[in-house]
Amino acid sequence: MKAVILAAGRGKRLSALTKNVPKTLVEVCGSPILAHILTNLRIFGIKDIVIITGYKAAKIREFVSKFSERMKINISYIHNERFNETNNIYSVYLARDQLEDEKFVLINSDVLFHGEILRTLLKSEKSGLILSVDFRENLGDEEMKVKIEEDRIVEISKEIDPKDADGEYIGITRIDKEFSSEFFDAVKRTIKINGVNVFYESAYQRMIDEGKHLTFESTRGLPWIEIDTYEDLQVARELVAPRIYSSSSSVKRDNKF
Repeated sequence: MKAVILAAGRGKRLSALTKNVPKTLVEVCGSPILAHILTNLRIFGIKDIVIITGYKAAKIREFVSKFSERMKINISYIHNERFNETNNIYSVYLARDQLEDEKFVLINSDVLFHGEILRTLLKSEKSGLILSVDFRENLGDEEMKVKIEEDRIVEISKEIDPKDADGEYIGITRIDKEFSSEFFDAVKRTIKINGVNVFYESAYQRMIDEGKHLTFESTRGLPWIEIDTYEDLQVARELVAPRIYSSSSSVKRDNKF
C-alpha cells in the first residue's frame, strides 16, 4: 500500500499565512497539517508516500526531510511545474507513472482528520475505489457533495444542490490495484475533454457515468475538517484538533519536534 498526497497548492484564501509556505505547512496545534497526515499514514503502516509539490516545493522538502528520517518513511516527490495554472486533476495525472497498477490512498493535503477515519478506509472489505464520506446535514455550495444509492456513489460534484446531497466527500480515497489503471485512464480522458482546471473528482464522475462502481466508507461522525479559509483554520485549531487528540480511540499524537 502506498499513498499520494496532493500538496501543490498555495491556499490563496489563507494568503497572509501562505506567503512563504504552502497551505499544507500551516500549523494546527503546533504542527503542520502535513505532519498530521504523515503521522497517520505511518501509524497505519503506510511508509511509501508520494508527495505532489508545486508552490514553495522546497519548503515541503525541507520539512519532510527531517520528518521522514525521524519517522522512518520513504518519500518521493513529483513536482507540478504548472501548479499556478492547473487544478488538482493535473497533479493526480502526474502521479500515474508511479502509482498505476498500485494500491494506494489518495489524500488532499489540507485535510485534518481523525486516524480512525483512515483505519476504516484501509480495513474496508469493499473493493475498487472507496471514498471517505461524511453523512452530515447542512451542506453548502462549497462542499464536494455526493449522492448515494445503496452502496454506490452515483454522483459527486460541488454543483449538487445541497438539499439533494447525501453527504460530503472529505478528500481521502482508497484505490485498489485492480482499479488504478482505470482511474488514471479516466483522469487522462477527463483532462483531454475538460482540460486541466477541473477537480480530480470529475474523473470519479466520468467513471460513474461509464458504469463503474464507486463506493464509500462513512466517517462515522469522527472529527475532520478541510482547511480552506481563516474560519476553517480557527475551527480546526479550537474545535476539531482537540476532539481528535482527546478522543480515547484516536491514534497517539506523535508529530511534534
